Amino acid sequence: MNEETISVTLSLGVAQAEKQENETLDELLNKADIALYTVKQNSRNQVRVYEEKKEILKRT
Repeated sequence: MNEETISVTLSLGVAQAEKQENETLDELLNKADIALYTVKQNSRNQVRVYEEKKEILKRT
């Protein structure tokens, strides 16, 4: 029997549905995709939870 070692990596993007929001499944999956692409751009073998980033506008 020929034994070989196979290396496996796992990167996950996670998004949470909120009860009060009227969000579609497509929108939820898009958020998970955004989190996954963030992991793949930065490194591998991680789980990233989607976080909505809101820009704060400063008045001058």
